[in-house]
Amino acid sequence: MDKFRNFSELARHAKEGEDYAIVVREAHGSAVAIVAPHGGRMEWSTGEMAAAIAGRKHSFYVFEGLKDDAFAELHVTSTHFDEPRCLDLLSRAEVTVTIHGCQTPEPVVYMSARDKKLESKLKAAFNKAGVRAVADNSHKYQGGKNPQNICNRNRSGQGVQLEFSRGIRDNPRLVKKCVKAVRESLKP
Repeated sequence: MDKFRNFSELARHAKEGEDYAIVVREAHGSAVAIVAPHGGRMEWSTGEMAAAIAGRKHSFYVFEGLKDDAFAELHVTSTHFDEPRCLDLLSRAEVTVTIHGCQTPEPVVYMSARDKKLESKLKAAFNKAGVRAVADNSHKYQGGKNPQNICNRNRSGQGVQLEFSRGIRDNPRLVKKCVKAVRESLKP
């Protein structure tokens, strides 16, 4: 259960620069935004993965929890995540991929999306890389079909939510494979 219903409520109780940080980098000319709404100490390594996927080619946003208890204190679920700088960036994006982390010990990527074409490309790329990807929307981490999910708050109204398990995020070799798979999937 989240402590705060949305970002404005969170901002009344937490201090930027002390409790959390926000990094926004816009890649002019790119219609793609890579977003990690629970980076830093909330869902560790998701911010780094998002930055690696974006590189200099795509726009990038991360909300980072800075303290050890960041998940319990700062997590705002993706259907309620409405931080203004993120929404501003997404207002110029056609394609959005959000990067999340879950505690599943096995190496798996849970996928959910309104952008079914990109979801299909991603699943094929993960499979080619030897990474199990589940896109049946039956898992509790798969909320990317909801129109209010931050991944769908772009100009097209559709995006993809990726949940990387602990089994992937604990393995640098698998992280590299996943980053490469997402980058390949974003090519026209």
